[in-house]
Amino acid sequence: IKGSTVLKEEVMKYLSEDGKKYIDLYVGFPDSAVDRIVPPVEKCKDILKVRVEEFNEWIVDKTQFKGEVPVINGMILTDNLMAFVERKLFTLNTGHAITAYLGVLKGYKTIKESIEDIEIRKIVLEAMQESGEVLINRYSFDRKKHEKYIQKILSRFENPYLIDEVVRVGREPLRKLSYNDRLIKPLRGTLEYNTKNENLLLGIAAALSYRNSEDIQAVELEKRLQSEDIKSVFEDITGLNNNEIEEKVIKNYLEIRELIK
Repeated sequence: IKGSTVLKEEVMKYLSEDGKKYIDLYVGFPDSAVDRIVPPVEKCKDILKVRVEEFNEWIVDKTQFKGEVPVINGMILTDNLMAFVERKLFTLNTGHAITAYLGVLKGYKTIKESIEDIEIRKIVLEAMQESGEVLINRYSFDRKKHEKYIQKILSRFENPYLIDEVVRVGREPLRKLSYNDRLIKPLRGTLEYNTKNENLLLGIAAALSYRNSEDIQAVELEKRLQSEDIKSVFEDITGLNNNEIEEKVIKNYLEIRELIK
């Protein structure tokens, strides 16, 4: 998020005062939001070979250009980039992660297999609708258009030509459970607007249950949950301090652990 702004900050560290003035006058660093699923190409050592889905969206902050804004095929301009950053984060990323974590629990290998499970699909759909209520409240998104966007996301998860493994999508659970990422940030929005969050809480509990011996963060998460108080681990990872939310997540988590014993 805001990758171009981060790049500008790093570039500015190495410039003279005159160089900084030049940058401020003539060089734009427009931030953008890119929405496209790019799974790895299996059985291929060439890192330049990629497989991408047909769907793509590239939204750029038009206020950060200097001079005339170029016309580039596929570039959608906006003066409110964060609305689209959060739309993607709260919908694609949230739904993708919950699909992966629930899929792992049921023994599925791919996102397609997972989302075709009726139980998983229902939870994922309703989680995206819960995060969607936050977006509708925050940015006045059109409800019908956003529901169509959610349905489009579900169809993308079902793409038979994308072999997208749940371990790829679920990797680095500590990052995905952090304060401003795809699970906790929309949850915080539901608290802000006092809207439903039951399925988001299920997804978060599933993320806490993610186990993968080849994922450093998953191993660390498992060790901490085995040796420390669950409540303190949850608060430390997520940055949340809400007793009601913590109790619900912990209850879901313990039920999941009991089911998979």
